Amino acid sequence: MTSTPSDSSADGRARRELDLVDLVAIAWTQRLFIILITFLIFIPLAIAAYLSLTPTYTAGSRLLVIMDDEDLTPGAAGAGGEFMFDQIMQSEADLLASEEVKRRMLIELTGSADPEQLKTLGEGFGVSRAPNASFLIATFKNPDPVVAANTVNAIVDAYLRYRVELLTGGYEGGVQARLDAAERDARAAQMALRLFMSDNDITDFETELNSALGRLADIQGRKLAAEADAAQARALAQALEDRLQNIPQTIELYVENSVTGQLLDLQVRQAELMARYQPDAPPVIAVQREIEALERFVEEGRANGQGQRRTGVNPIWQELESSRLQQESNAAGQARLASSLNSQLRDARAEVDRLRALQSDYDRLTRAVAARSAAADQLSVQAADAMARREMPPGGADAIRIVSRATPPVQASSKRKLAVMAVGVLAGGVALLLGLIRGYVITLRDTPAPRSPAPQTPSSTQNSRSEPQPDPDASEPTRSRSRTRLPVLARVSETR
Repeated sequence: MTSTPSDSSADGRARRELDLVDLVAIAWTQRLFIILITFLIFIPLAIAAYLSLTPTYTAGSRLLVIMDDEDLTPGAAGAGGEFMFDQIMQSEADLLASEEVKRRMLIELTGSADPEQLKTLGEGFGVSRAPNASFLIATFKNPDPVVAANTVNAIVDAYLRYRVELLTGGYEGGVQARLDAAERDARAAQMALRLFMSDNDITDFETELNSALGRLADIQGRKLAAEADAAQARALAQALEDRLQNIPQTIELYVENSVTGQLLDLQVRQAELMARYQPDAPPVIAVQREIEALERFVEEGRANGQGQRRTGVNPIWQELESSRLQQESNAAGQARLASSLNSQLRDARAEVDRLRALQSDYDRLTRAVAARSAAADQLSVQAADAMARREMPPGGADAIRIVSRATPPVQASSKRKLAVMAVGVLAGGVALLLGLIRGYVITLRDTPAPRSPAPQTPSSTQNSRSEPQPDPDASEPTRSRSRTRLPVLARVSETR
């Protein structure tokens, strides 16, 4: 029987191309082999994974972070504002998980910090944050539940102590050391100020400067007043002198004559005669005539300017001269006073200039004393606060509160199940791959290679024409027998 070219090409495609149905068929034919390989790989690997992965216990402690205004954590930093709450939580979490905390914990417990122990702590210890809450959860994994709980509690205690020391400062390089340095600086500044004042003969700089300024102003005022009084006195003396030029120095005081005395004597005699005689008596009449004659003499003015004249110093000139002399004396006194005040004024100005020249150094020294004293006072308060915080129990000295300490857990967590499942998946995959390879090789071995058609001669062509054609149904059993091993593949090739 000869095969046509179409049959040979179909067999070639069946060998070269495999689809999903062919792979399933191959796997089905190799199912016992795949199961055997799966068990051979799975059992030893599963046993090894189960024995190597031991269960671990996870102990945890919960810490509450409080936004405390008295706490030093939310201080000004960065852009000058306070920390946001997320920043505080992240900072506290990083500090709790820092290697320094673990190192301090190991030193407190064992006296040394071995790198291997630090590595073990780093692998087993973890810090997480509760969502939408101000909680920090510290956990540690260890095969021993008691060790896990004690380790977490020791790390938390070391963290709280280190946090207080870090934020408030310790005795070495902390607040106390800075306080001692500030007090030394304050004492040095005060000593420099006292030495400065002693060298310049100053007791109280501000008081002495104000006193010198007041004295300078007083002397200046008195000097100006003395000069003004002296000028006024000289002017008044000059005015009086000018006035005295027009006033005579001596004047006629009075003129003495006996007319008035004689008239008075006659009147007294008349009164005596009237007492002894009648009015018409000759003695009375004679006296009366003398009186009348003397009165007519006086009335006629013939007695004016007659008699003994007396002259003397003019009292007005004398008074004005006395005033002039007094004013000249006042002017001289005020001039001497102004000269004395002028000398005092120079001394006062020199003192004020000296103090003002020293004022810049004095202000610098006083500012240094004030600043360093204020720094020492502030550090003293911080040192007292730091000491109080250090003496308080852990968890009560700042804004971190221990909500719950770690206790030995009762339930262990293990990755044995996941490891066994992974080993099973690996074993099944490897077995399936080996089964497909084995089935494919067997299929290639049992399937006959396609034969090339023999060349036909004209005679054979005629013979073939004269011979009856075989029934297609008669060759079907032969083809079906050659593919009884893979019925599925046979159906696939026939459809093609």
